[in-house]
Amino acid sequence: MSFYKQRFLFSFALVSFACIYNGLVSGHGMLLDPPGRSSRWRYNSTAPTNYDDNGLNCGGMSVQWEQNNGKCGLCGDNYATPIPRANEIGGYYGGTGVITKEFRDSYTASVGVRITSNHLGYFHFDLCNLSEFGDESENCFAKYSLRFVDGSDRLYIGSTGGLIVADLVWPEQLNCEHCVLRWTYTGGNNWGPCGNGTDAMGCGPQETFVNCADISIAFP
Repeated sequence: MSFYKQRFLFSFALVSFACIYNGLVSGHGMLLDPPGRSSRWRYNSTAPTNYDDNGLNCGGMSVQWEQNNGKCGLCGDNYATPIPRANEIGGYYGGTGVITKEFRDSYTASVGVRITSNHLGYFHFDLCNLSEFGDESENCFAKYSLRFVDGSDRLYIGSTGGLIVADLVWPEQLNCEHCVLRWTYTGGNNWGPCGNGTDAMGCGPQETFVNCADISIAFP
């Protein structure tokens, strides 16, 4: 084999590896307990399969911030996608909004998120009570911005990867036959303007991941 052919094959192998590697690490995290709509297939073989369930990042950084002015679909899809988007009720993964977990008799709940590629930043959770609002909307989610047991509304994850368990507090006396729990992961590893004349990592637009899970909550 000639030297140039060897070089070509070696270069081709490197490019192929890079493409495969990037594909493997392109996903970054998903809500698993309760399972998000795109992750339901991991526990129910009849649910539609999404092998990219850890990559619901609003269409990607450039799409979210350059094309959609920072907007994201309700549950992690590209904002510009026709409604219902894939992960919303009526969409391919959202379907009818199958309840994946029932929470009973406790004002606190532990939920689990798996991070497959850490981007620093923080988690936030909010809740949409479909029994009250009827439809998913930002207004519905805005009514119940959830807090963690320490009283904060953000969980900074540092460099932690793998399974992260977060302890949430439910709104007092909230009973819902069908609520949508929304997890938002705002990264913190991009460099940008901080609004005070300085630039730093974690400032400016960041990659955003969003998952929705269908649940019910009941108190005695």
